[in-house]
Amino acid sequence: MAGLSAVRILQVGLGGFGRDWAARVIPQVPEVEVVGTADVFAGSRELALAAGLTTPDRCFSSVEEGLEATDPDAVLVTASLIGHVPAAEAALRSGRHVLIEKPFAPSVAEAENLVALADQQQRVVAVSQNYRFFPAVQAVRQLVADRTLGDLHAVEIDFRQFSGREGIAGPHHALAEPLLVDMSIHHFDLLRYVLGREVTAITCRTWDPEWSLFTGPSEGVALIDSGDVVTSYRASWVSSGAKTAWAGEWRMDFAGGEVWWTSRGDGPEGWKADLVTVRRGRFLETLELPVVERVDRAGSLTEFAQAIAAGREPGVSGRNNLGSLATTYAAVEAAQTRATVELAGWR
Repeated sequence: MAGLSAVRILQVGLGGFGRDWAARVIPQVPEVEVVGTADVFAGSRELALAAGLTTPDRCFSSVEEGLEATDPDAVLVTASLIGHVPAAEAALRSGRHVLIEKPFAPSVAEAENLVALADQQQRVVAVSQNYRFFPAVQAVRQLVADRTLGDLHAVEIDFRQFSGREGIAGPHHALAEPLLVDMSIHHFDLLRYVLGREVTAITCRTWDPEWSLFTGPSEGVALIDSGDVVTSYRASWVSSGAKTAWAGEWRMDFAGGEVWWTSRGDGPEGWKADLVTVRRGRFLETLELPVVERVDRAGSLTEFAQAIAAGREPGVSGRNNLGSLATTYAAVEAAQTRATVELAGWR
């Protein structure tokens, strides 16, 4: 963006995750400039001020107050899910672009309304599906698109972590759907992104061991149809097994070989865990991965800023994200009803 002004941003949401955005993510992206912050909770504002992440003259108690005082180009919504739609609506109606943390909205209908409002206002609305911005993901997506190994016909995904092993509960332990809506949404979005196909139907079961610290279901299995490709999905927030990277472990069966890959390890250098291996009969090859200049959330924020500067729709647009959100809520419905849920209705 040489020669172009930075996108002036109002950050809405200063809870723990929002403060992490302010401290670690936004400083990586010189294409944006934070001109103000906002949070309805005084405690969150006070913690952000104490951490030196904002200043009293740039910290506001509502998105509307922040918009009026700072006149930003865009709004970054890092609030909890309940605050996504109100903040995004206020921003879009005032003519600002919006980047929202996942999940996009509490329902597909509300998300569709935000996409329609953005179209009406001729503004960008995007969702930070940050797992897309990793080397292994980019490599496998290209391999599928190029049909290097022929037709893809089956996918297996395994995710294992143990949240609460130390006996300490975090905010996500109290969520109604901690696995599917907070975590699996990443895997569902990657499935759509890597395959280049929409999910057409899903069957799902979820449960929670009585000893876990979670309020809602922490484990689940699903069978996911994407046209003529079927995915077997297994995930656990309370697994005592060897933990996976955050994107999980993927095995993809093609007519001409097998691909095993993983992505997004722990910490700021999580990209170093990325690995893609290709098996053709007895021959095993570890792929050289592409360089991704900015990974994770810095990648999604960069894509947002560059799309605004270029006047184009970002790859992580709200319109594109509707399929991931629909898959996630279809999985919740399938788990609750114990029936296969078709996804054709949301399009």
